[in-house]
Amino acid sequence: MHLLIIDDHEIVRDGIKTLIEQEYGWHVSYTISALEELSSYASFEEIDVAILDISLANGNGFDTLVKIKQQAPYVKCLMLSMYEHVGYICKALELGADGYVTKNAATKELIDALDSLEKDENYLSSDISRKLAFGDKCLTSILTDREKEIFLLLAKGFQPKQIAYHIDTAPKTVMVHRTNIYRKLEVTSQFGLLRIALETGYLDVSDVINDDVLIKEN
Repeated sequence: MHLLIIDDHEIVRDGIKTLIEQEYGWHVSYTISALEELSSYASFEEIDVAILDISLANGNGFDTLVKIKQQAPYVKCLMLSMYEHVGYICKALELGADGYVTKNAATKELIDALDSLEKDENYLSSDISRKLAFGDKCLTSILTDREKEIFLLLAKGFQPKQIAYHIDTAPKTVMVHRTNIYRKLEVTSQFGLLRIALETGYLDVSDVINDDVLIKEN
C-alpha cells in the first residue's frame, strides 16, 4: 500500500513515515505540508491512502480532503488530528473522509485504521466511537438541511432579511427557522450560535471575518 502524508509539522510526518515503513512495511510515497507541494509529475494514481491533518499552515485539511476526493475519488482519506469535537468529525465524514483518528489515540489505532482502509472499510478511533455512542450528535442529525444553512448564516451575523434575500424566501420563514434552531440547539442569541459553530468546527474565525457570501447592511 502506498501512502501520502500531509501535515504541517515535519517531525510528525517523519514519525508517521518511520512507523509505517519500518514497522509495517507499507510505503510512504510523499510527505508534504500542503497539497500544493506535491510535485507536478506526481500522480494520485500511485497513492492508495492519504493521511491528513485538519490544521495546516496553508488552508485546512477539509479543503485538502475535498480537492483530493474531487481529483481522485478512489484515494482513501484518513484524518489524523488533535481535534476531538464531534463537529469536526462529522464535517470530515460529510466531506468524504474514510476514517478519523485522533492524535491522542494509541499508535495501534493508526495502524488499525490503515489496515481497515486497505480492506475497503471505514474506521473511527475508539475514543471517537465512544463520543458518538454516548450521545454527542452532529448538527446535521439535529437540524434539517435548510436549518443548517440558516444556522451557519445566522452564526456569521447575518439578519433574517438578508438571509431571506440570499436563499430566496420570506423573512418570516427565516424567523420561523431561527426559532426552531434556537430551540433545538438550546440557545437564545446569534452569539450562542456562533459559539457552537466555532466549537464544533462548522466555522472558523476566518469564515466570520472574511466571509463574502453576503453583503451586510450598514
